[in-house]
Amino acid sequence: MRKHLRWIFLLAALSLAQLAQAQHPAPLTHVREVVALSNAQAANGFPVRLEATVTFVRPSEKNLFVMDGGFGMYVRFARDIGLLPGDRIEVTGATAPSFKPITVASEVRFIAHGNLPPPKLATFKDLIASKWDSQYVQISGHVLSAALDDSVPHSLRIRLKVPDGTVEGIVAKPGQLHPEDILDADIRIEGVAGGEFDGKMQMAGVWLDMNSEKDVVFLHRPATDPWSLPAMPMNDVITAYRFSNQSHRVRIYGTLTYYEPGALAVVEQQGRSMLAQTNSMLPLHSGVSVEVTGFPLIAGESVRLQNAQLRPAAKVASILPRTVHWENASTGEDAYDLVTMEGQVVGVVHDSRVDLFLIFSEGHLFSATLRHSSSDAAHASSEPSSPSIGSTVRITGVCFVDEGNHWRDRLWFDLHMRSLDDIVVVRQPSWWTVKRLAYLITLLSAVILVAVIWVGLLDRRLRRQTAILARQSQEDAIRERRLARQEQQRSHILELISSSEPLPEVLREIQSMVSSRLYGAACWFELNSSSEDSASLERPAGPAIVYQELFSPEGASLGSLLATPMLRTSADSEISSALTAGARLAELAIDTRRLYSDLRHRSEHDLLTDIPNRFSMEKYLDKLMRGAARNEAGGNGAIFGLIYVDLDRFKQINDRYGHRTGDLYLQEVTRRMKLQLRNGDVLARIGGDEFIALVPILRSRADAEEIAIRLERCFDEPFDLDGYHMHGSASVGLAVFPEDGATKEELQRSADVAMYAHKETKQHTKQYLDAMAKAMQQVGIEDL
Repeated sequence: MRKHLRWIFLLAALSLAQLAQAQHPAPLTHVREVVALSNAQAANGFPVRLEATVTFVRPSEKNLFVMDGGFGMYVRFARDIGLLPGDRIEVTGATAPSFKPITVASEVRFIAHGNLPPPKLATFKDLIASKWDSQYVQISGHVLSAALDDSVPHSLRIRLKVPDGTVEGIVAKPGQLHPEDILDADIRIEGVAGGEFDGKMQMAGVWLDMNSEKDVVFLHRPATDPWSLPAMPMNDVITAYRFSNQSHRVRIYGTLTYYEPGALAVVEQQGRSMLAQTNSMLPLHSGVSVEVTGFPLIAGESVRLQNAQLRPAAKVASILPRTVHWENASTGEDAYDLVTMEGQVVGVVHDSRVDLFLIFSEGHLFSATLRHSSSDAAHASSEPSSPSIGSTVRITGVCFVDEGNHWRDRLWFDLHMRSLDDIVVVRQPSWWTVKRLAYLITLLSAVILVAVIWVGLLDRRLRRQTAILARQSQEDAIRERRLARQEQQRSHILELISSSEPLPEVLREIQSMVSSRLYGAACWFELNSSSEDSASLERPAGPAIVYQELFSPEGASLGSLLATPMLRTSADSEISSALTAGARLAELAIDTRRLYSDLRHRSEHDLLTDIPNRFSMEKYLDKLMRGAARNEAGGNGAIFGLIYVDLDRFKQINDRYGHRTGDLYLQEVTRRMKLQLRNGDVLARIGGDEFIALVPILRSRADAEEIAIRLERCFDEPFDLDGYHMHGSASVGLAVFPEDGATKEELQRSADVAMYAHKETKQHTKQYLDAMAKAMQQVGIEDL
């Protein structure tokens, strides 16, 4: 039997351990476990505690990449704790969704200095497919462009041409590495593979994060200086264009007419202009001469330079804007040229990033914008004010034309201004505008409205005086009906107090009565009791103005009745009368329910041990029988157990130690037995030394037998009560529904028979042991 119990205890412990693990999942301890999750799973915030090696760290951008066991992961961590590439760290945090699952770190602990993992040889095909995402890789290629990146202080941005595509990279600490050192060089770079992403976190390019200049290795230095290439006329730039990123580098020069650092530049020379896409952050301004080197690209039906590098040129050639008309600009004829146009302002929008003007010219619309990212946006000769709507203005700017088919339709164009100096007011708007006409109409409408209101007020005054007399008679009738209704409410509440209606319902009726007497004012109780009855009485919004304290018959405070009456409609005497009446009824209701609850508890519980008595046990047993019958009718087998416990030699304890010690013994026995039961089990005292335990949730008879054994074994430890040291025991009988009885009486009888059989077995065993001891004494054998 004990061997079976040992297995039962072991299975129960394993079940509890699995339940605890399901409620509190164990932390993920390896990088591969995190990256194996889906984004939907990572959104659950699984705990993470793992060790890994740092491959890239930049606290200013919350960037921390780690690797372990051949798997890489991004960790969001903003604090600078002095980590270096190769350091071994412990990361504590939780998973989160991103392009792929990441870890949001709450703590990062340094363990030891170490070395970076060996880089994996990568191809563009692997990188664009995210095969090596967040892993330390190596790739070789030809440098298309290089520029210092002010968006990430003290970093160098590189664009590399590799087989099948281009790779962007940024060196966090370039040291002595300068853009001009590596332009057109063949290099090998090592860094953490990632991607450029759009606003939807979709892959939009390949990106490598490099720690320092040591991660850039020259394979071949540039054969020639790209700035030594012969300058090419803009008309001939297209001859160097080749498909699929195979264009040849060219060099042009001209006057810078528009410049957004790190994005684009427009250069004009001898009536020709060209757009250059560049990462250059040089402090240049429009009007200066520049040299540009880059690779031709055909996009938007125009030739432009990509991966362009800029530098100031010694030549100086000023460009004057050319006056154009909408008819010409809308065909794309003046694309990227510095032009000037006139028109009327019909709309103005100011934003933190752009100032936009909608211009009406020659029967058509176009837009003029001043982008704050322009190099000249903050430079103006004076403090120009934004032109108002209706003004006639002259605008100077570079003409940017939307993509489209100009052979079929006109194109939308936008003049990119360099500063607010580029918009000049030619003529102020006429005073007699549609806006001012609207103001005048509004004023006349207001005068007419005031006259109508004045006539209406006179008519209302006459009507009010007529209605006062009628209202007084109505109020008298309403007052009589209100007094009758209040008396009916009071009688109804007294009936509820005398009935078995729950206390919250009675208090709500009292609230309703007081609220009615105070003309609908908010009313509520704040009781000192923490019972569920009072917890449901929520306090409405608004300050408490008046209150009436509640007292029990013994003088103890029960709480307060509060109200927020409208003082304009409620006199002080009415407020006091209503609160006093409600408070007295509430005191009566609370005291009545307290007496009822106390009597009910006494009728259902044993006064000595404070556990259910025979009456409560019978009711609960009836409930179990009904539930079991329903489950059997539904085809679900359901069993429960009834354990009969009879204390051995309780009368001798009373006779030897006294009834006070006997009572303490019963209370201690009750405490020990309750500790052996589960949540949902019920222990009841049905006699002086008789108890019944109801075990409602069983999978098999073995579960009930295990509980019965625990109840019997809880008497093994001796009792120290009132200065006496004594031993106790009990006889236990078990009956299981429906195996041992299909009715309440049969089940109790079976348990009683089992208990007496147990008691007789113990007595026979004791008699046998006593006889053996006596026989051994007679033959001279000492007790072992």
